[in-house]
This record gives sequence, structure tokens and C-alpha cells, in this order.
Amino acid sequence: MLIGRLVKQANNAMNQEMNAFAQQYGLTGTQMSIIDFLTHFPGNSCDQHQIENEFGIKRSTTTVLLQRMAKKNLIECYPSPEDRRQKIVTLTAEGQKLSSDVSAYITQYEEKLKADFSEQDISKIRRFLSTMIEEK
Repeated sequence: MLIGRLVKQANNAMNQEMNAFAQQYGLTGTQMSIIDFLTHFPGNSCDQHQIENEFGIKRSTTTVLLQRMAKKNLIECYPSPEDRRQKIVTLTAEGQKLSSDVSAYITQYEEKLKADFSEQDISKIRRFLSTMIEEK
């Protein structure tokens, strides 16, 4: 089978599994991943551009995604004091409540993905996927 097709199928399988877990919280897998991503920053905050870069999504897509999360009271968005064109995204208390379950699930899922591979295999997979992403 073609490598590109296998990568696409793997991505679809991961999305389905993440979405199934996220559904119990009324979230999508991507929204859940953003909650987890925000927990790795001081104050559970970062700018919108960092989210766009981390997840490889367009500004317009990110804006809609963040608006939906704000409606669910999971995040707040406000203009950056340094550059008012840029938005700062911060987890709310509600988002922080979910963050421990979300982070625990993502950590467990990551371990499941790596379970059948050696550290050397994992390193090769990371290098392969990173190269694919960089060459887009």
C-alpha cells in the first residue's frame, strides 16, 4: 500500500479514537488537544499563532475553533498587549477542570501508540513524519 495512504488511514484512525473520547465532554479531538496544548504554557495561555503553528491549521479555521471553545466557556480570547492584532488564548476555570482528564488520556494514548515499537523505531517514525510535515 502507498505510504501516503497509510499515513492518511493512521490519521483517520487517530482522529476517530480522539473524537470518541472527547465526545463525552462535548468536544472534538482537536479541541481536546488545544486544551492539553494550553496546559504546557505559563498561565495556561499562548497566542493564537502558536496554536495555528502547532496544529498546522489556518488562521480562519483556528478562529472558528476558538470561538466554539469560548462559547463552551473553555477558553477566553483577548488582544495581546504587545500586538493588538494577535489574540491571547487562555484556559478558563472550566477548561482547567477538563485539562487533567484530557492530559491523562493523551498521555495514555501516546503510550498506546508507542507500545509496539522500540525507541529506535519511534525515533525513525518521528523523523519520517517531521520530514513529511516540513516538506509540505
